[in-house]
Amino acid sequence: MKKTIIALTLSLVCALLIGNPATSFANDFSNTVDNGKIVNGRMLIPLRAVSERFNSEVIWNQAKKSITIIRGKRELLLHVNSRTAFLNNAAFSLDEPAKIDNGTTYVPARVFAEAFGGTALWSEQKRKATITIGLEQVFIHTEPLKPWRMSQERINVLNAKINEASDLSSYSQIRTYFRPYFTDSFINKILHDNGIKNNAILTKKADINYSGTTAASMRQSAYFDSGPINLELVDRYVFYKFVDNQWKVDDVNVGRQIIEP
Repeated sequence: MKKTIIALTLSLVCALLIGNPATSFANDFSNTVDNGKIVNGRMLIPLRAVSERFNSEVIWNQAKKSITIIRGKRELLLHVNSRTAFLNNAAFSLDEPAKIDNGTTYVPARVFAEAFGGTALWSEQKRKATITIGLEQVFIHTEPLKPWRMSQERINVLNAKINEASDLSSYSQIRTYFRPYFTDSFINKILHDNGIKNNAILTKKADINYSGTTAASMRQSAYFDSGPINLELVDRYVFYKFVDNQWKVDDVNVGRQIIEP
C-alpha cells in the first residue's frame, strides 16, 4: 500500500513538471532590482540589494569605507573609489571602482558575478543585466536611454545654417543669428575667417556618427563642374556638440580636389 502511495505521489509531481515546461529550479530564485546604472560604459549594480538576493552576507566598514561580501567560501573585499579589490585576500584590478550614490554602493556587475563563480550578461535592447550564479538569477534593470540623438529636422536646420555661413557679409548680428545653431568657439572661428573656408552648398546628408552622447560627426561629399571637362570633389566634415541642451555645429572643415579625366 505504501509503495502504491509513493508511486502515485511521484507520478503527480512529474506530471506537474512536464505540464509546465517553463518551470525550473532557477526561476524559484529569480529576483528583479530596478536601480542599476551605466557609468563610463560599465553596468553598475546596487551591491547590497543584489548580494542579499544571492543570500550573501554584506559587511560595511564605515571607518575604512570598505564593503565585504561573503558567499560560501568566497570573500570579496572592495573599497569605495579604489580600483583594487580582494578575492579571498588575492588582489585584482577593477575597470570601474565601487561608488556611493545617494547612500547606495554600486559595483560593476561583471566583478560581482565572476567573484562568486557566475556570469553577467547585458541586454542593450532591454537595458537589463542578468547575473547568474549556479541556479540563482537576479535581473538588474536601468533607466532607459534619453532620446539624445539628433532628429532629422535638427540635422536639416543645422545643414542649412552651414550653407548660409559661406559668406557673412549680409548679416549684421552674426553672433546673435548663429548662436542657436553654432557653438561659441565655432562662431569665433567663422568671424575670424569671415565665413567657412572653401565652403560649398551641400544638401545631401550622410549618416551621423556618434562618438558619445555629446559628440557626433558627419561627412558630406559632392562633385561640381570645374571648367569644360574637369570635376571638383568637395568633402565637408561637420562636427557637432551637445550644449545648452541641444545639438549645435562645433566645427566644419572643407576640402576641395580637382578631378581630371
